[in-house]
Amino acid sequence: MVDEIDRKILDLLQCNAKLSNAEIAESVGLTVSSVHERVKKLERKGVIRGYVAVVDAEKLGKPLLAFTRLTVSNHDSPALSVRDLCEKESDIMECHNVAGEDCYILKLRAAGPKELERLLVAIKASADSGRSVTNIVLSSFKESLKITPAPVEQGEQI
Repeated sequence: MVDEIDRKILDLLQCNAKLSNAEIAESVGLTVSSVHERVKKLERKGVIRGYVAVVDAEKLGKPLLAFTRLTVSNHDSPALSVRDLCEKESDIMECHNVAGEDCYILKLRAAGPKELERLLVAIKASADSGRSVTNIVLSSFKESLKITPAPVEQGEQI
């Protein structure tokens, strides 16, 4: 179960995964060894799945951000080809199988319009696309990887 101290530890790590156990311990009022054990437990249970560096896409030459809504015409087999393409194409940042009018929503990063066009051609070809709609992001005022845990109901285990 994730208790209030675990929630604080998760909040701190999501803000800065490079914090030492000593820094976390000082913030939550525990010993370093207690924090270490709690973090290891959260990792073992899969609550913490990994640690990443959040980078600036523009500084890495990928300033163009777009979202593509994809509808496939063949509903029997497209999931594998979309999944295969997503694994192969590093510029497909996210792919979500969704309910509603569309089948998938993809988050794309590209160096510019030509690279985005190449990516869209590959997506449409691999997915036997019935329809796609792409929105290019002009600016972003919020992007976050941080997840605030839902309140834990009595007796519920994570």
